[in-house]
Amino acid sequence: MAVTPNYGFFLPTESDAMSDVRANLTNSFETIASRGEPTVIAAGNPLPQAGNYELGDRVFRNDVAGGNTWPSSYLLICKDANWGWHWRPLQQTVSPWVDVPATAIDMTADWEIHPTHKLQIALDSRGWCHWRGVVRKKTAGIVPATSYNVFKNIPLGIRTNVKLMHTCAINPVASGTGKAGNVSGRIYLDETGHSSFRTFNTNNGISQNIWLDGLTYNNSYHWYYSG
Repeated sequence: MAVTPNYGFFLPTESDAMSDVRANLTNSFETIASRGEPTVIAAGNPLPQAGNYELGDRVFRNDVAGGNTWPSSYLLICKDANWGWHWRPLQQTVSPWVDVPATAIDMTADWEIHPTHKLQIALDSRGWCHWRGVVRKKTAGIVPATSYNVFKNIPLGIRTNVKLMHTCAINPVASGTGKAGNVSGRIYLDETGHSSFRTFNTNNGISQNIWLDGLTYNNSYHWYYSG
């Protein structure tokens, strides 16, 4: 007899007879407990990054509507040891920004999260993931025409569901005209969670920061994944 994976519900087949309904029911229905009320997060407090929560759990942030507040229920859609926890809003349009922890950086690379322009992620109620902030090369001098693998694998819940590239600003830049006065780059992401940067134009010896402001992509079908 086939059953559902989470609750052990009986899965009927086309050949099952309905002459004896009781024979095709199980005791699973007796074991379902009522779901408790969600945890209430006090106004202004961050959404949980630790505790007894599982993917798909919900909390409510008790802000007063208006201004820079986020009163809403939230679903936990990403719970990762390296990238932290990320919550998708249900009523509010966009979630509060969440700092990406330093553990998301591949420690074998010469990179870090900028201490002032912190790398952050916000999720919205329509399945989009938004980034802002800076990753910084520890030693100045981003080399042109070079690929850098900066991040550890991006987990389900906050990874893109298609391959994409996003143009990134790089600074500081040297004075000058043409290539001598400009550096640029792009980030590549794919549905496996892989990402990499590629840089372009003349190396001026001082460029150090890659900006991720404006990186936005859809990842809506990943939210329910439980690993």
